[in-house]
Amino acid sequence: MRMLNLKRCSFLISFHLIGISTLMAQNNPNPTVENQNNGDFVQVGITEQPEATVTINQDPKIQTLLAIKSKMEKDGDFSDRYKVQLYNGNLNKANEILRKAKETFPQWDASIRWETPNYKVWIGNYKTKLEKDKALREIRKEFPSAFEFIPGKQKAPVNK
Repeated sequence: MRMLNLKRCSFLISFHLIGISTLMAQNNPNPTVENQNNGDFVQVGITEQPEATVTINQDPKIQTLLAIKSKMEKDGDFSDRYKVQLYNGNLNKANEILRKAKETFPQWDASIRWETPNYKVWIGNYKTKLEKDKALREIRKEFPSAFEFIPGKQKAPVNK
């Protein structure tokens, strides 16, 4: 036996429902329902559905966490932003490079990171590759060995 598909099944169900409602309307002894055009049409009253309400009970800490996350996204803590590495070596030289970088390029944030066994001086937090390329061109005038990278996805220095 062949199974009915969904379209045929829904058509048959709606056809039967229309037939049943027509029969009930013709046999309805209720005098308030008016038959027009010899019983072909039946006047139907539709009532409005009440509006649904939803109450959300959430911990107030969620708003605080969302604010912290928004700030971290703005600061670039989650995204693959570009940085430039100026130096890799001992702490004394790293502090000297950091001081020089902050004096020369005050518009960009510079910092020292410890990654075993060396200290690294990083500068910038660039959103786009174009922004990073412009900065790198300017930085290489003072620090010729500077190279670009994406934190967490470090690759070999790019020599241009």
